[in-house]
Amino acid sequence: MSYPQQSLAEGFTGAEFATWSEASQNSYIETSVTMAGVVFTQTHLGKASCVNDWYFADDAWKTRNSDIRDAIAAYRDAHPSGVILALIIRECGALD
Repeated sequence: MSYPQQSLAEGFTGAEFATWSEASQNSYIETSVTMAGVVFTQTHLGKASCVNDWYFADDAWKTRNSDIRDAIAAYRDAHPSGVILALIIRECGALD
């Protein structure tokens, strides 16, 4: 069986993310937050609502993207998705 994309985080870091255009960064962030919310609808329903409110309510994404970019820059050696998940957990609570 083969997969179209490797499921490895190795090699992709916040440092590489920082080289992308702001539009590409915004797209990556929105897609990551959206997918976390979709997964949480199946595993942690209350967290899904929190993610939605935190990122999408009242166009919060307009300021959240900048905050998320700053956090990714602060942890430039980490995978951006891990940083995004950490921010979601900080805002919405642990995944228990």
